[in-house]
Amino acid sequence: MVRFSRHFAIAKVRACLFDGRVSFPAARMTDHPSAPSPASPAPASKARTFLNRSISTVILVALITLAFWLSQPWILFALFAILSLGALSEYFRLFSDPGFRRFQIQTFGVAIAYLALLFGPHWGFEKQWHGELDGLAIAALMILMVLFRVRHPLEGFRSLDEISATLLGFVYCVILFAFIPKIFLLPVETAQGLPAASFYLIHLVAVTKMTDTGAYLVGSLIGKQKLVPHVSPGKTWQGFWGSLVFAVGGSYAAWWLLGDRVPLLDVVSAGILGLVLALVAVLGDLAESIMKRSLAVKDSGHVMPGIGGFLDLIDSIIFTAPVYYFFLRLAA
Repeated sequence: MVRFSRHFAIAKVRACLFDGRVSFPAARMTDHPSAPSPASPAPASKARTFLNRSISTVILVALITLAFWLSQPWILFALFAILSLGALSEYFRLFSDPGFRRFQIQTFGVAIAYLALLFGPHWGFEKQWHGELDGLAIAALMILMVLFRVRHPLEGFRSLDEISATLLGFVYCVILFAFIPKIFLLPVETAQGLPAASFYLIHLVAVTKMTDTGAYLVGSLIGKQKLVPHVSPGKTWQGFWGSLVFAVGGSYAAWWLLGDRVPLLDVVSAGILGLVLALVAVLGDLAESIMKRSLAVKDSGHVMPGIGGFLDLIDSIIFTAPVYYFFLRLAA
């Protein structure tokens, strides 16, 4: 009986080997000191990463500043549409399950129509309901999603999850980011009575990007204590404090350079606004980290070296733009 069992076991092992069903544990293969460790990509040096990030940030800020300075509606529309729709595309790609992308056509269609109507005042048409455009866009997307969904079998909570995820992406990448053109449409003026919205946008972008730069630079150099490791393991308390310092300094620097072009800012409001925007910018960065970590995705894209994709470009300003808009509405 023992001999039969032994022969049976040997035959079973041989069959498994020929079928290709045997896998050896990685730990067993690397226990020997002379065995090579599993190949892993060498991390880029901090200096090179910082250099790439700095170059990309300078180019991005220069392009955005130039677009705002020229204040041409078609340039701003093109820039905003590329960033917003690019971020929306990356958001859908975060979901590995194709089922969560089934409303892409409807979402992009509503987004394009929304952006075109949002810039309507600069192209000669403006309606009384322009202020309700956000609600109309969300309603239109909901109607289209339900209309499309009733044509297919329901899948329990998954059906609601798909609709909710799509609506979140639209609000996050389009509605919240749309506060940038909304600021541009505000009737604010310089001390000489000229349109000043573009100059306030320059201030907003400068403070937001200085927040990101301060967090990355200080965190890379002296960061030790983790800020929220369950959300973003790379962020530290030292980077957080660095972001506040850089943001306030950037706010004062931009205010001094812009001078009387931004009369709604003064020595007090520039400091307070820089601090508040920094706090909100950190939350915006963490919001994207929550999405990526929840979906087990490392990177959302690779548009600019050292920064990442469209979502990485606008994640902070998605949260700072509504706050800045609220400030201008109160101060104007």
